Amino acid sequence: MAKIETSAFLERLIRPNIRALEPYHSARETVQTGILLDANENPFLHERDGVVLNRYPDPFQRELRTKLAGWTGVEPDQLLAGNGSDEVIDWIFKVFCEPGLDAVAIPEPTYGMYRVMAHIFGVEVQDFLLTEDFQFDDQHFLTSVRPEVKALFLCSPNNPTGNLLDTDSILRVLQDWNGIVVLDEAYIDFADRPSLVSRVHEFPGLIVLRTFSKAYGRAALRLGFAVANHAVIELFLKVKAPYNLNAVTLREGIRALQHQVRYREEIEKIVSERRRVAAALAQLPGVNRVHASDANFLLFECRRASDVYQRLFEKGIVVRNRSSLPLLSGCIRVSIGTEQENNIFLQELEKELK
Repeated sequence: MAKIETSAFLERLIRPNIRALEPYHSARETVQTGILLDANENPFLHERDGVVLNRYPDPFQRELRTKLAGWTGVEPDQLLAGNGSDEVIDWIFKVFCEPGLDAVAIPEPTYGMYRVMAHIFGVEVQDFLLTEDFQFDDQHFLTSVRPEVKALFLCSPNNPTGNLLDTDSILRVLQDWNGIVVLDEAYIDFADRPSLVSRVHEFPGLIVLRTFSKAYGRAALRLGFAVANHAVIELFLKVKAPYNLNAVTLREGIRALQHQVRYREEIEKIVSERRRVAAALAQLPGVNRVHASDANFLLFECRRASDVYQRLFEKGIVVRNRSSLPLLSGCIRVSIGTEQENNIFLQELEKELK
């Protein structure tokens, strides 16, 4: 495929109103120190744990983006953080999907928020089933995708199946399809394969989603980010709220990146427990199959899955019943907890399967 200029590639995908949009310019875009009498803030210092609370935070997230760039190996203008990855998904629909006209493609089963967001924006969904081994069939997609589809959502490792999607399949779509490919890598830290953030400079339509909610243990912080071509990031800056991240979130995100030793140690513990729990599940009578996982959870098939889920819930053990999803009849998804939590889960599950 001939190389496509980024501007030409994106030009036909952007919603016309977004292309013409003059974004709101906030007070702290260029000046953050001095005698600040421009934003109607309270002038008296309020702070907690070293975070100034009476002034608006940096709308461009400059320090956080610089730290993230060093961690991911891209440039600061190739990434932007949101209030969780869900906010980034919101930007994608705002920038590229015209309600009532455009569509998105979603392979099933996968993370349900893609479909919910499509419904919120009034954007049609073209469904594609994953294969029986939960892989993405790129050839089927390329031959059957409708012209009005603007974006394809792929989750790798996939939620709730736990497996990595084939890299070559993803790259073939990026090479042969002129749309946006959203690659959600929320669980990539637990996999043996590296992230595809290093490929964003090659493909103007690639948007990689990452999060602090999983491996970094910051789910309550609500911090996710997109890595993409700088032109896509500029479009996101157009549509995001001026101060979408508060000062505490910005500070805590930076602090999280400073704790690399703990980050790696916790990943190792979770992966080790994942192997142990998978092996234990496979030995339980009534568990028909334990699917291989590259994430921090396991998907397993068992008899009477809905009843087992309910009985565990009544005992205070909360897992996810995924039986209603395509290809997942009789399946339960369990997150990997602490060693003690996992032991209790296995003990109680064995009782319910007898």
